[in-house]
Amino acid sequence: MTGELLSEIPETKMKPITSKECSPGSWIIFSYFFNIDGKASSQHIDDRIPHLASLGVKPFIVSSICAERKLDVAHFRVPSVAPSGVRFELRYLARRNKVLKFAAIPLLMTILPLYLIEKTIINLESEWSWFPLAFLRGLLLCRECHPELIYSTGGPPSAHLAAGLLARWVKMPWIAELQDPIVFKDWKRSTTALKINSRLERFILRNASAVVFLTEGARERAVRRTAADAAKTHVIYPGACAADEPQAIYSKTDLCRFAHFGSLGGSRNPGTFLEGLKIVLDQNPQLIEKVRFDLYGTTDSFSEKLIARFKYRKVVTDFGKVPRLDALRAMRKSDALILIQNLDDLSYETIPSKVYEYLRTDRPILGLIYKNPQLEKILLEQGHFPVEADSPAEISVRITQILERWDRGDPDARSFPDSPYTVRDAAEKLLAISTECFRGL
Repeated sequence: MTGELLSEIPETKMKPITSKECSPGSWIIFSYFFNIDGKASSQHIDDRIPHLASLGVKPFIVSSICAERKLDVAHFRVPSVAPSGVRFELRYLARRNKVLKFAAIPLLMTILPLYLIEKTIINLESEWSWFPLAFLRGLLLCRECHPELIYSTGGPPSAHLAAGLLARWVKMPWIAELQDPIVFKDWKRSTTALKINSRLERFILRNASAVVFLTEGARERAVRRTAADAAKTHVIYPGACAADEPQAIYSKTDLCRFAHFGSLGGSRNPGTFLEGLKIVLDQNPQLIEKVRFDLYGTTDSFSEKLIARFKYRKVVTDFGKVPRLDALRAMRKSDALILIQNLDDLSYETIPSKVYEYLRTDRPILGLIYKNPQLEKILLEQGHFPVEADSPAEISVRITQILERWDRGDPDARSFPDSPYTVRDAAEKLLAISTECFRGL
């Protein structure tokens, strides 16, 4: 299905757009998750748009219908077409709209049999079928606006498929930014899905004018899998946006609050941190009244069970999901920030986006790192506390060090160096890559 499209799409069906016809600075940007609060793949592009605009880029954004319409940019929303995509998007929208929640029930029941058939035949992620209408919307934009570049970012691979097909159709430069690996070692979906994603990954790395990764580990493995030209691959750390940071001043209280922000699920859970904390509290019972572990974000049932069974349950508070600005304020008021990686092979290729926000808070970070020397190096260079994620004993030592630091107070207004990882820097690097793409035409 998807694989056939990759091989059968003609090199060009339209007259190639020449430099004279292009609108200078105009980019078509494909991003399935755009303008969605709390979504990491949305946050990367949402923060970057104002900086790109200030650098002369005029964005035309194509997103899913899950996104709220953004009025200050040219924003076009299109739906998915397969039952899984319709179901996913309808349920997503229904969570935001109580009226739609009840109106959607009959439609969801109607498409359920088709959804089950689809999942039996091809068990891809729900967003896979967004690319046909996204491609058509992009094709219309090419005819109407004459952009000079196509840029896909995400998230769901469907954004890259839509962008790649369009770039091949109209013969335009294309930058693909892979926020998450499309293929990885511990694959849990069907063999068919793995073959399709592997073919899509090869298509991206061999046909895109430039491919951007968020980590060196992801770039290294993708190039090795696809035998692609490493010269056109790049790594850009997404950074955090200073413009969105609310004013919140840290002040020491009688409680030392360790705080985790973001989702917890599967092997990314609070288990080893709680084990390390238990060691500390067992050895120092007087700290039970001084230590707190605050959670901001979603937790799966397994994480909830770990918390419920924790010996010192009273020290844990789950605040649930909060708006992004509220989360940023809470970060700045916490005594230490907890970062947790998955205990699986994929952690070598990923850096949680929350890291870059953490680094701007001037609070100590306890990073539970799993086989990721790149992330460990980033934290060490900024003066923080990386530790092996699967070692409760080492975690307990780091917790003790942070508690001793907290007990001594924080006499310096700036305890940590300024983070070099900014959205502005990421936008400038992306623009520089686009310039290289034009030179290669």
